[in-house]
Amino acid sequence: MENFNINFITYSPTPTYIDYIGGVMICHSLAYTLSSLGENSYIYANKTKPIYNTPTIPWGSEIGYDKENTILILPSGVGEHTYEHSIPESLKNIPNKIRWLMNDQVKNYPPEDKIYQHGRYFKTLETGSIGLLSSFDVDFNIFYNKELKRSGGCFYTKNNSIQTKYHKDSDLCLDNIYGLPENKRNVYLAKIFNEKEYFICYNHRSGIVKLAALCGCIAIVIPYDNTPYEYWYENFPSFRCGISYGPNNIQHAKDTIHLVKQNVLDHMAECYSSIKSMRDESYIWLKQKYNIK
Repeated sequence: MENFNINFITYSPTPTYIDYIGGVMICHSLAYTLSSLGENSYIYANKTKPIYNTPTIPWGSEIGYDKENTILILPSGVGEHTYEHSIPESLKNIPNKIRWLMNDQVKNYPPEDKIYQHGRYFKTLETGSIGLLSSFDVDFNIFYNKELKRSGGCFYTKNNSIQTKYHKDSDLCLDNIYGLPENKRNVYLAKIFNEKEYFICYNHRSGIVKLAALCGCIAIVIPYDNTPYEYWYENFPSFRCGISYGPNNIQHAKDTIHLVKQNVLDHMAECYSSIKSMRDESYIWLKQKYNIK
């Protein structure tokens, strides 16, 4: 088949782009990156991030497709039960699926599906090797250190039960930040992260800590389980600078705060490389599967 091109359809967990849900952000970012690589890339959502030009397929639409050149990328792992009931039958019937683990794997998938991990941190049920597929995007024109005078702190629980309180009563709670209009949310976050000395996040997996660190605010993550520091540090490479794992590692955060942007840029370059690898592997996969020359 001459000029063989894959149609990549990335399923968004929500009907529109939402910048505070990590799984949604990275799905839209992946679809955009594939599009920028020249691929036929679509995001299955009503709308995407304003600066992205990825074609959308309205949420809930039944679609036609050629099975030999269509791949459905499904966000997978803990939490997928909240949106998998919304996937229409036409998408479910696409025979070429990539299960993209954005959390721990809790169930087995059909053996014919491909599985990728968004990060090595997340646990899998597979015995063989699993590919890495990572995506991340940030607006450096909003999230940067403005060198302002700082005082006090802020915190974010992300709906987690707080076992031990580390923030002060006077610290600003950011749990309601996402009630703000979408076009004002990031600007407000950047303002707070430039005014406060520290940010306490009661979730050791949340990407919001990188935004705080980019603004020069010392980020302190409080793990909600018994994940060892060494495992967290090794498997979340983009969290290694400007971020303290627990309240006793603050000096490390201070010593590395100036390295945050470069660390994030390095991570984004690795994400881009992983997307290109997945793209190349997908062409090999479908050509072999359907004996395409």
